[in-house]
Amino acid sequence: MLEGRLSVTLRGDGQMERVVIKHLSGSKANQAVGFPLDQMQVISLGRDAASTVAYDMDRDDAVSRNHATITRDPAQSTVFILTDLGSRNGVFVNHSRITGSTALHHGDIVQLGTGGPEFSFEIDPPPAPTPKATRQIDLRQATPTREISLGNEASAEVRPQRMVLRHKTGSKANQEVSFPVTPTIEITFGRDPAASVSYDAERDDTVSRNHATIRRDAQQKGFALFDLNSRNGVFVNGARIRDSATLHQGDLIQFGTGGPEISFQLDPPPADALRATRQFDARETPPAQTREAAIAPAAASPASTGTAGGTSFTEAPRGVGKETVERLITETKVESRKSMVNIVAGLVALVAVVAGAFMFMGRATDKKIETTTAQVQAEKTHSESTASAVKAIQDRMEPQEIAKEYSESTVYIEVDWKLIDLASGQQLRHRYVNNAPAYVEVPKEWIPKGERLGKLEPWLTFDESDSKAIGGRLAGSGFAVTDNGFILTNQHVAAPWKEIKLEAGIVVTINKKGEPVIARKVLEQRWSPAQSVYWLPSGGNSARKDVSGRHDRLEVTFAHTKLRFQGKLVRVSDEHDVALIKVDAPAKIKPAPLAPLGSEREVQPGNPITILSYPDISLKTLFAAKSKDMLDQGTTIAEIPVPTVTPSAISKVVSSTTTAGEKSSEVYSEKNTYQLTANISAGSSGGPVFDDRGRVIGIFYAGNRDMTLAVPIRFARELMDVKGILH
Repeated sequence: MLEGRLSVTLRGDGQMERVVIKHLSGSKANQAVGFPLDQMQVISLGRDAASTVAYDMDRDDAVSRNHATITRDPAQSTVFILTDLGSRNGVFVNHSRITGSTALHHGDIVQLGTGGPEFSFEIDPPPAPTPKATRQIDLRQATPTREISLGNEASAEVRPQRMVLRHKTGSKANQEVSFPVTPTIEITFGRDPAASVSYDAERDDTVSRNHATIRRDAQQKGFALFDLNSRNGVFVNGARIRDSATLHQGDLIQFGTGGPEISFQLDPPPADALRATRQFDARETPPAQTREAAIAPAAASPASTGTAGGTSFTEAPRGVGKETVERLITETKVESRKSMVNIVAGLVALVAVVAGAFMFMGRATDKKIETTTAQVQAEKTHSESTASAVKAIQDRMEPQEIAKEYSESTVYIEVDWKLIDLASGQQLRHRYVNNAPAYVEVPKEWIPKGERLGKLEPWLTFDESDSKAIGGRLAGSGFAVTDNGFILTNQHVAAPWKEIKLEAGIVVTINKKGEPVIARKVLEQRWSPAQSVYWLPSGGNSARKDVSGRHDRLEVTFAHTKLRFQGKLVRVSDEHDVALIKVDAPAKIKPAPLAPLGSEREVQPGNPITILSYPDISLKTLFAAKSKDMLDQGTTIAEIPVPTVTPSAISKVVSSTTTAGEKSSEVYSEKNTYQLTANISAGSSGGPVFDDRGRVIGIFYAGNRDMTLAVPIRFARELMDVKGILH
């Protein structure tokens, strides 16, 4: 880590004209930009379009929106300071990651994030180096030069310049990555996106979020591998390590049993990486002599002598008589027949015994196979359940992690709307009689068969006298679900005219003179213009009209910015408090991940949740900017939305079944709802409700001091289930 500050020495004439940033890599490679010193205060670096040095949103994705700054110390004008603004991927100076702030030298190489763009920090004209005083040497006390005798070993030590990691298995198989070797090198491994070597969260599920790290050893001569309390362990050449282990050239590292493997290499390899060839001395192990085996002489043949005159034979001993031989043959045949019968009988008995044994063993084997199969299936089910539980624990996110990851996906929505007559385009108004809102009964001929009589509708008019315009202004929350600008929110936020809450008033009738007559008082009314709209003309005859809502303003603002984007209404649910809007943003938007279909079965009372939203009672962050318009020198104040993080829990899961064709006209239906423990005020409507794995499981839509409610995310998926949105 780099710490401290450095003063820049001025040239002899005391002048430093400008600071120059020369881009070495990234989208701005081979470009240079200069900043005059008399005008320089802060140089901001990031992907935000308002940054002094703004990087490309797509090509420089290792850079955060607001990554770092370079400032000039007001107390010491010759000091320049580089500050990390809490970036995700860090700031590196000369390949070493900094902590907080550090001073910059002329010629320092700055990199924004691992693998991110690099630039050279220079001062023009460059500062003159401060020469050191010449050291005088007393020749009488000088130490004589030591002569070194070169033996068989190399005299120069080979120092590795780069560390090379070759992936053998896992999601990165057959890939290779290298890192320059520095005294402070630290290579981290894990499924965290900020790790030096980041593994796939799904395919490499044996790897922990922060699994292991490689650092220089204490003597700066080798490298050590450290296990960061990983769940599944770290293995070197097949053996699990305890805490740490020294690494050697060619070692095979594995992250968890069955996990991804890498080969550890140094370039150039150390001098002792290869073993010397073993020499064989023939004198040490003389070969065994051939054992000579004694061969017995062959048996002598009967002597025979042949001559020209005749042949002489040795006389053989006398044999048994003919009768004796015949008797012996007969006895032998009888005994052979008896033996054959006994052998056949024994074989038959043996076959019967073997067959019975095989039948018994077969039945026992079948039972054993059935038992073993059942045990294997049970073990498989238990293993899958355990693996699922382990993965859920590894993927668990705290509320602060969810806020850091998905605040930029949560948006602030502002709406101005009014109700208009589609035929004329004029705004509709609610007629007042005696300073009270007036209502009329719907004529019988206009009431659908099966509905109750006496249905009330507001008395509508275009006349601005004795009336109140129907419309309003509101603010709410929402969240991005695609990278091209689709946003989910509540129906009552994006299209508030679908159901309108009207004040308590009076019911009037028209007498024969055409004058309104008060019939009775009525309480507060809920009115759905799209279902039935009537008004009472001056003549006393009812007539049906087609009306609809219209936006005067639908603006969307992303977290921590002051720029407003115009939105448009895309679709509204007929049954649930869900709506879909769209904005056209110049860059890709980070979407919040939705819980998959079927995951609603995992939502149970007591489950922890996190809500991101913009409640009205939350403290506001304001931005004041002086206008640069020559005709308007005033100051404008804009609100910078900052989402509020609310940890909570599921208190109740309300569900119901409906028959085919059944629909509810009640927007705030208690069917299929999550009841929450959170106490949130107005303005939070439309905000995402996350589970402890960082997935959106619902949309906040209503509440009071006693309880709050959320719509399950599956109804939002139904609203989005078209190829143009999800595909």
